[in-house]
Amino acid sequence: MDANKIIRRVQLTGGSTFIVSIPKEWAEKMNIDKGSLVVLSLESDGSIRLVPSSRRPEPLAAAEIRVRKGMSHGSVLREIMSMYLTGYKTIRVVFSSEDLEFRKALKDVITRKLIGVEILHEDSREMVLQILVNVEDLPVSSILTKMLDVSLSMLADIKAALESDGKILLSDVSSRDDIIDKLYLYGLRQLHTGLRGVISLEEIGLQKVDEVLHYAMVLKSLERIGDHTTAIALTLGELRDRGRVGKELIALTDRTSQFIKSALNAFMTRDKDSANRLLDVDAVELKNFENDVFRKLSLEVPEEVSTVRTIIGSYRRILEYGTDILETTIDLQSEHSSAPHNLALSRTRAQH
Repeated sequence: MDANKIIRRVQLTGGSTFIVSIPKEWAEKMNIDKGSLVVLSLESDGSIRLVPSSRRPEPLAAAEIRVRKGMSHGSVLREIMSMYLTGYKTIRVVFSSEDLEFRKALKDVITRKLIGVEILHEDSREMVLQILVNVEDLPVSSILTKMLDVSLSMLADIKAALESDGKILLSDVSSRDDIIDKLYLYGLRQLHTGLRGVISLEEIGLQKVDEVLHYAMVLKSLERIGDHTTAIALTLGELRDRGRVGKELIALTDRTSQFIKSALNAFMTRDKDSANRLLDVDAVELKNFENDVFRKLSLEVPEEVSTVRTIIGSYRRILEYGTDILETTIDLQSEHSSAPHNLALSRTRAQH
């Protein structure tokens, strides 16, 4: 039997009260004694989560990464990201040899991609990172809203660039994708910290453990929406005559912005009816509109057809990630309304 699984027989006392004993070793570890209070959380899958009312697991204090000879820069960066997401407060990176360019590259990525990380110490062989931000300062729901706001502002500037034929710097639009990446990674850190019980799920804006997966999926969908919005901005720069495609792409930008805004609103308000309507009507209409735009521009500017296809493809991917958010909304509501033994339908989408 798994060492983490313990079988207890249910006892009946007083004719109406069921009692189950808790393991002595666990009680001693958690400083639980006679008269101590514990919190029982009834989960939607039928399980019960038991935690001490006055003690939480300690945050993960410190981690060390030793950069061995032959380790790629990418693998070191992934280790740092992993420690950040896991919830460590301090990350110590030890270098086996001096590499100024590598340390500069690490600092650049840390600054651009990670919220609340400060470099407390640095020399030729060591870098100490301290995560100063508190996860409860920004609930996950606020992170989702901020990620959407950044994407919408990027799409608004793409529209402005199409209207002004180049007066808006598209490179500025794409640089804001770093903000979305920061929020995405910070949101995942919050979810992991909540799962470990370092803070309560309520403090980060969730109600039940089974919501964690759904929020993680929406975080990822919004992160990918940011990526494809960036791709649109970069690809627009390849058009030789932006004015000839502007009118159609402006309309497509407006409709796409409204769709993803409505999709996240349905998720945040748990509006299953709106989610179904958006999937059955709005998503279909937007997909058809994308096809119409591509056919029209293929005829009007055949010399730009390859670039236009790439741009329309990114709009299509934004639409699809919006539908992922809507499907997650339906799954989440179905789980909350179903019997504990029912399994919610899960969906995955390949990342492009």
